[in-house]
Amino acid sequence: MTVNIDGIGHCALAASDIEKMSSFYRDVLGFTLLERDPDHGGVFLSLPGTSHTIDLFPMGMLGTSPARGGTPLVHIAFKVSSYARLREAWETLNALGVRVDACLDHTNQRSVYFADPEGNRLEIYFEKADWAEIFARGRGDDDHPFSFADAAPGWD
Repeated sequence: MTVNIDGIGHCALAASDIEKMSSFYRDVLGFTLLERDPDHGGVFLSLPGTSHTIDLFPMGMLGTSPARGGTPLVHIAFKVSSYARLREAWETLNALGVRVDACLDHTNQRSVYFADPEGNRLEIYFEKADWAEIFARGRGDDDHPFSFADAAPGWD
């Protein structure tokens, strides 16, 4: 039994200099600025045709201390194609004895957070079809916990 994921959705990095890091990804690697999160100081960058691909957070914000060994990796996110697949992933993690740290609704997506055996934080998420419009109008990063026991939000 394994979790069925569709690919890596984004990587989150803790940055000591958000502006320098943001400029590097934009000016050197061709990313575009998708959103600046005024509440948490994060910067969300994307590649053409994608949602956020690189998320930069100020060091120490939202638990963004460097992971074990000093790496600035905050988490790796794996994307699934439907809300039903997200629920299946959550069920599989639980069946395999993997401790789920949080289930969060991020306005544009719902996410399940957990860690690998070395303590690296991982995320599996499903993103709403209108994610681009949500980012354009400013999603506000209104994170709140959700439960799979609640009715599905009808995002598929």
